[in-house]
Amino acid sequence: MLGLDPYVLAIVGVAIGAGGFVKGITGIGLPIVAIAILLNFLGPKATLASLVGPILMTNLWLVFTSGDLREPLRRFWPMIGCFVVFLFVGARLVVTLDERVLFGLLGTCVTLFAAISLLQPRARNLAPARDRWAGPLAGMVGGLLGGISTMWGPPIIMYLVWLELDKETWIRTVGLIWFMGSVPLAIAYWQNGILDADTIPLSAFACLPAMAGLFAGVVVRRRIAQETFSKVLLAALIVIGLNLIRRALS
Repeated sequence: MLGLDPYVLAIVGVAIGAGGFVKGITGIGLPIVAIAILLNFLGPKATLASLVGPILMTNLWLVFTSGDLREPLRRFWPMIGCFVVFLFVGARLVVTLDERVLFGLLGTCVTLFAAISLLQPRARNLAPARDRWAGPLAGMVGGLLGGISTMWGPPIIMYLVWLELDKETWIRTVGLIWFMGSVPLAIAYWQNGILDADTIPLSAFACLPAMAGLFAGVVVRRRIAQETFSKVLLAALIVIGLNLIRRALS
């Protein structure tokens, strides 16, 4: 089926489903969870291509179920604009760039940030003056990283965590930003040959476990308190950072 051994196909389903579950709880994490598993069974091209459909579908669902999007669009449009532009830049670099240095630096920053935030929550406050440049900068770095690996989350997540958004505003905001990134990502991957006639069926298949995992994660999220949600989010961020460091050293 889909040119893959049934065992490998089952692994794809489990990996994508686990990523969808984490995303349902926190609004993030599908690529980072899935890639950590899939790279052991698929090549880099098939791994990246398999994530395009799930990323697009889960983000589309979050956009249409998270409420009024006008406020986050007004507030974060500079970051979103930089993000989309640099996503195309990163996608063009993916076939030639050695990503290990970028992963290492970013992974270290993310891990330290999340660990400090868990130990000293008040250290997360972002002054309004810094907000004006921090958002676009997060969008630029996130776009580059996303184009290279589909994992655009860490820089943008760090910025949004600094803002201390409540649980529902967080989901609404990341749903909007992630969706606006997933469409150009699919276009860019089609243009550079990662997504093609051979990999599209696998990407479409992966949407099924992704949505199943997402629905299960949403059920869990609706049952946990804001404080617990914040801790789960920061714990997920630590895992993301450590995995980026692992990829830099591998």
